[in-house]
Amino acid sequence: MNVLRGDIARLRRCTAITTGTEGAIPRCKPLKYSYEKEIVMYAYFKQLDYFSTECIYSPNAYRGHARTYLKDLEAIRPRAIIDVIHSGESLSMKEGVKMPTKGICVKCGFMSSQSICKACVLLEGLNKGLPKLGIGKSSKVVIQMDSNSGTTKKSIEF
Repeated sequence: MNVLRGDIARLRRCTAITTGTEGAIPRCKPLKYSYEKEIVMYAYFKQLDYFSTECIYSPNAYRGHARTYLKDLEAIRPRAIIDVIHSGESLSMKEGVKMPTKGICVKCGFMSSQSICKACVLLEGLNKGLPKLGIGKSSKVVIQMDSNSGTTKKSIEF
């Protein structure tokens, strides 16, 4: 999905062998270069519990289209998914290109690339009676925040 969206920052982060080393609990991917069929067979023979059902809404979602596209590519060329992983690992950036940085949400303290995380934006919209706040492709989200000195508006770039 990151390739199709052109999200280079996430693609580089997701293709790393270890993720979450910037403060969260790091995770490693020991089966990163294994094919999905091999992973399923390993789980079956080791009698591991694994989740194999698909959400009923996922085929119509963007992720469902991306998954179908990758499965079609994999049917033609089995190495297609591993090639996507290798391309994410070998991406290089020009000097001076601004990459998104991880920050902390000022309201809940969770990791976010914005000053206020998406969950807090959506929750604030529900609390204010604006259920569509934070949903959609708008470039700006206006959040009305109550402070001790009255009502202020804060504009956040997405």
